[in-house]
Amino acid sequence: MLRFGTALGAWLLTSGHTPYKQWQVYRRKHLLIGANKAEPPTYELGKKIAALLVSELPESRARVARAPHAWRLASLLTSNQIQLILLDNDDIQSLSQGNGGFEAFGATDLRVLYQFGDYWLVSRPDFPTSHAGLVTEVLRSHGMSISKRQGIPGRDAPAPRHQGVASVP
Repeated sequence: MLRFGTALGAWLLTSGHTPYKQWQVYRRKHLLIGANKAEPPTYELGKKIAALLVSELPESRARVARAPHAWRLASLLTSNQIQLILLDNDDIQSLSQGNGGFEAFGATDLRVLYQFGDYWLVSRPDFPTSHAGLVTEVLRSHGMSISKRQGIPGRDAPAPRHQGVASVP
């Protein structure tokens, strides 16, 4: 029994992030924005972004989800279990290069959608262009209600802009 229990526990830990089918359904139906518990401002920022998106794009069903640290956010993003995450410059650069604690993921291709002060809204390159454009357009139009220091990423961005950002006037 002890061996079986140990084997089952090991299998659950290595088989993916959640063994629950309902989480998979939930993740498909909601635009999830990852925040980092180790960086408390990201949770408040994520809640404000999600509330704004639900208000302006109700079909997004945006929700904020907290992870214990940036490594877990990277894990969820790279395994396509979450669509958007909030990271600072250092974490974006480290994840992009696959160093600084993110070695397990290797060099990761990231795209930035929007900047809020010291934090960036980041996605994978395969986040749909139309979705990136809609999210960015709402944030550009109403972002001042979230943060005074905000805007569409420029040349100083720590990763390339998502191609959907280019479509935003």
